[in-house]
Amino acid sequence: RETVEAYVASQRSQGWVALTERFDDSGFSGGNTDRPAFQRMMAAVKAGKVDVIATYRIDRVSRSLNDFTRFMTTLERHEIGFVSTTQSFDTRTSMGRLTVHILASFSQFERETIAERTRDKVMATRKKGMWTGGRPVLGYDVRDKVLVVNKAEAATVRAIFEAYLDQGGLVGTVGELKHQAIFNKTWTNQAGRTVHGKPFN
Repeated sequence: RETVEAYVASQRSQGWVALTERFDDSGFSGGNTDRPAFQRMMAAVKAGKVDVIATYRIDRVSRSLNDFTRFMTTLERHEIGFVSTTQSFDTRTSMGRLTVHILASFSQFERETIAERTRDKVMATRKKGMWTGGRPVLGYDVRDKVLVVNKAEAATVRAIFEAYLDQGGLVGTVGELKHQAIFNKTWTNQAGRTVHGKPFN
């Protein structure tokens, strides 16, 4: 934010003035454009309240090439300029537009590579029999990142499968589990709070 404001101040001789309304999406990923401040900004663009959009890096707009292309198309339709304060290009020229799309492609590539690495790491951890987080499974406890059979819950799990065989379908099984007051797992999270099991649906 400070870098962008400093850039706007450096362009004061060109008539640049930063809007008082802030379009900062703190805490939101650049993986998509479904962000409250971004949507407010685009509404301001369509309302003719903006002449130029300045950002720290183009991946702060979106790391999705499709989203970024739609974003640029909207700006071009409303004759709005786009500036990245840390990357040199001018969208008013064909070379500048090519540069923007190349940078956007690399941003998407980076996002997908990180996602692939994360998935691979999770899968490798699971193949070692280790728990990778989330709500523990009914019938098991988590000890030292490994799932260990909970004998009392294991009996409940077997009862659930027997109910399914008796009922012959999921709807009847859910009804039977409700009748028997069988719920999902109750567990204590890392913060020490008890998370009560909910009915099956």
